Amino acid sequence: MNEVFDSEHINVEYRKDDNIVLVVLKGKVTRDDFRTPMMHAADMVLRHSCKVMAVEFAADPELNEKDILWSKKVLFNNLKKSGLETLALIDNNDLKIIQGIRVFCGDKFRTVVCKDYEEAVSKTKGASDEAAAKFAGMTREEALKYMGLDENADIKEIDDRFWQMSKKYRGKDDPESLAMEDEISAVYDVASGRREVRAQEEYVRLNEPKYFGRYKSDWQNIIHYNWKSWLLAAVVIISGLAVIISYLTSMKSDCSVLVFGHMYLDNSQMREALEAEGYHNPYVGLADMVVPNDENIALDQTGNETFNAQFYTNPDVLVSDEITYLYYFNVFKDMAPIYDQIMAGLSDEAKANVRPVYMSQREYVRNMNDYYSITGLDNDEMRNPADYPDDKVLIGIEITDRDIITSYGVEAKWKSRQTTFVFGQCVNSTDDEKAAKMMIALINKAFEKKTA
Repeated sequence: MNEVFDSEHINVEYRKDDNIVLVVLKGKVTRDDFRTPMMHAADMVLRHSCKVMAVEFAADPELNEKDILWSKKVLFNNLKKSGLETLALIDNNDLKIIQGIRVFCGDKFRTVVCKDYEEAVSKTKGASDEAAAKFAGMTREEALKYMGLDENADIKEIDDRFWQMSKKYRGKDDPESLAMEDEISAVYDVASGRREVRAQEEYVRLNEPKYFGRYKSDWQNIIHYNWKSWLLAAVVIISGLAVIISYLTSMKSDCSVLVFGHMYLDNSQMREALEAEGYHNPYVGLADMVVPNDENIALDQTGNETFNAQFYTNPDVLVSDEITYLYYFNVFKDMAPIYDQIMAGLSDEAKANVRPVYMSQREYVRNMNDYYSITGLDNDEMRNPADYPDDKVLIGIEITDRDIITSYGVEAKWKSRQTTFVFGQCVNSTDDEKAAKMMIALINKAFEKKTA
């Protein structure tokens, strides 16, 4: 069973029979539409110990400079770490990008240009298969001896020795160098234990139960690589049903709150607070935003899509946290005109445990520059903070007591940090009176248990 990650722009497939990851670029593609499939490709290379990736240019991808730079800084480094040795570039149109890739790869990967996938297989697989067969009976001790290492050598020593041995032959096209590179790779496969891991995984797979003609792990792969498409379809269906039901029952929300940050949320207390204030059908939505991703959390575009979808319904109030709001200055409205009104409506306990949150556009630009550095984006994304005003804008009111936040039905999903709540008015909100009234109700509700 071949693993497949398919999108409108790029198809990524693991060809099990050839042990090759095949990437098909269907046309012009940018940003996440390019980067997400390519990182899936690097993941397939790593998990299956592929030495070869074939890239078929079904059309000119027309990559922009930012994506090219990302490929150089991030993608190729990940492929190198994954153990990739050869890039087979499949091109029938004499595209300029082919030569650019070959020049950049230099001594990083061996590159071959082919007219079709079959030629890519024949040009890349024969020698490596011969080397693998040649050393099929080699023990780990024999492999370590071949590499000049002690039998107690650890994986770092093995990796370092592998790169030292293969450096002499890397990037050369003569048959002897190619044969030696394949031989060293085959020995490394034994010494590092990767051959045994693959054999054990295949043994386990072949002893798995079958469902509808496929092994259990095959179904797991299908789900792993296609769940987002299924989820998107489910979201579309559910959203459509929600619209129809809302239309038929005239149950349009009379106020809405968008909570965003990397957290779990029980929104029942917020809904109760708004209902007590006289709203009959309050909406409280959550968008799981992993920003900045300095803890290497597994990314999920669903959070961003949820945020965008809910933001453009023009919520009245935004609720974020001390981590996330720093990167969303532009979605908050200046609250200075309603600040005194909000403070006058808060309980004494609430007033003692909140603080105003100020931020300038210059700070926001600095934060975004730091974020771009974390994500590995190029300098073209960055702006000069000095070009932006440093005037402080009141964008929110923060509850600083984390115990209060926890009792309010909130739990941080970060590995090593807690969270707070920052209440603000959405930049699209036009009813200041309503936004102030909602924030007073929401903040006071948070302190009810403490004063009870």
